[in-house]
Amino acid sequence: MTDLYSLLQTDTPLTHVFYGDSITHGVLHTFGGRCFAEHFTERVRFELGRADDVVLNTAYTGLNTRQLREHFAQRVARFRPDVLWLMAGMNDCNTRLADGQFVPQEAFRANLAAMIDAVRGWGGQVVLQTCTPVWPGLAPERSDSLPAYNAATRALAAEQGVLLVDHAAEWHARSDRQQWYMADAFHPNAHGHVLMAHTLFRALGIFDPAAPSCQLFVP
Repeated sequence: MTDLYSLLQTDTPLTHVFYGDSITHGVLHTFGGRCFAEHFTERVRFELGRADDVVLNTAYTGLNTRQLREHFAQRVARFRPDVLWLMAGMNDCNTRLADGQFVPQEAFRANLAAMIDAVRGWGGQVVLQTCTPVWPGLAPERSDSLPAYNAATRALAAEQGVLLVDHAAEWHARSDRQQWYMADAFHPNAHGHVLMAHTLFRALGIFDPAAPSCQLFVP
């Protein structure tokens, strides 16, 4: 994450937009707790003293990458963010066709690539993020296919030369504690969002054990 870390060392104000589905939206399933984008806001604007940075969360529950592209002009492009924090796949991978969310992997990759191209067009950069996992044995319409979509996200990040935060890998390493991070079959709870924030901080090189936001409890 060297390029973005370097940006955070400058005095230039940055605009960050978090974009994705319900996991990024962070509503309902946190039961009033902060989502990981809000923890990022505290870490960057308060603890790192970047008061002129702007952090927006325009994610919305239920969206797949096709819908993220459809709403891109209003929810991302109009803000011309310096950094787009993009996470998708949990709905794209939903093979229960009656839900109307499924997007084949090639189209999923193409949708992500199109958003990367758009952000680069105004000089911004994208950070791709893998999705947190599905609770084992539940929601097989997602759990069976999600790993392939996360793998596609990793591959696209490498191909496009964009930064990656691999939440899925971190949660896999903590699989014996996953029950403490979940509100239901596939939505992180407040503890899960703290873990996501800490994973992001570490990937970015801004995790500091002495900082209040980095001391928040993770089971």
